[in-house]
Amino acid sequence: MNNEYFTIQQASEGVWGAISVPGSGSLGNAAIIDLGDLTVVVDTTNLPHSAALLRITAEQLTNKPVKYVVNTHFHGDHVNGNQEFMSSELISTVWTRDLLADMGEVNIDAMQQNIRRLITSLDHMRSQERDPHMLTEIGYDLSVQRALYDTIPSLRRVIPKITFDDKLVIRGTKRTIEVLSYGGGHSLSDAVVYVPEERTLIAGDLVSAKTIPVIPYGNPYAWIRILKRMQQDLKIDTVVPGHGDISNSDRITDVIHFLEKMIAYVAGAVTSGQSESYWLEQGVLKGYEDWHLPQYFRWNFRWLFNSMLVQNNR
Repeated sequence: MNNEYFTIQQASEGVWGAISVPGSGSLGNAAIIDLGDLTVVVDTTNLPHSAALLRITAEQLTNKPVKYVVNTHFHGDHVNGNQEFMSSELISTVWTRDLLADMGEVNIDAMQQNIRRLITSLDHMRSQERDPHMLTEIGYDLSVQRALYDTIPSLRRVIPKITFDDKLVIRGTKRTIEVLSYGGGHSLSDAVVYVPEERTLIAGDLVSAKTIPVIPYGNPYAWIRILKRMQQDLKIDTVVPGHGDISNSDRITDVIHFLEKMIAYVAGAVTSGQSESYWLEQGVLKGYEDWHLPQYFRWNFRWLFNSMLVQNNR
């Protein structure tokens, strides 16, 4: 059931992660849950091609069509494959649904222009880079962006019709899922899917495994609060992260520590009197150099640095 886009990893009884193959274009992880009498898919990856394989894989694993699809948040690498699930019922928070609706139809020209700019930026970054791990990761990123660029003309925006505010429960004959939202941290509105019988969390991008969390346009302070509340409220043995391999609940602590260190690091940079470019030359935060997506550390730093500068100048 593995393919060029994702590998299937069993998280727990009746729960599988579709873990993205680096550089393949699928980018975001997805999950498949067998509730007994019905099948649920969580997130639909970055490309319709990988989403079509995800749907087929879910049907093969559970011997049932996909009844529900949950979108954890509105970012493309978790919703671009929605169009391959037209016979399923799509679920998201009210805010995620509204964000997707407000984006309107896919603007092919504008989207391709944005991807071209990103590819140019990544090419420039690669030409300046010497670190082997960073070069590998930038290469993966370029492959992903080129795959998305080629797909854009066929993309269609498909918006969830079932919405919830903070909790939606779906009971099956074998197990239950709780679709939960504690607000926005990584994005403006994040949801997770919890399988209580299996003590398994499908976390979307609130949790990544050995992967630099992407902070811009989110709220790192709220993100930390959300993760700590999940640790307090839920009994979690296994986590299917938004990026990276299936792991245990230690990955939640990893992300909390990263966000706390990132906030402290940037706060120190802002008060140091040194320029943003000086700090960017220091590279990735110490201890995180071997994580995936290290190229996004710069984006995180810039965004937080400028946000804190604005706050300090008020």
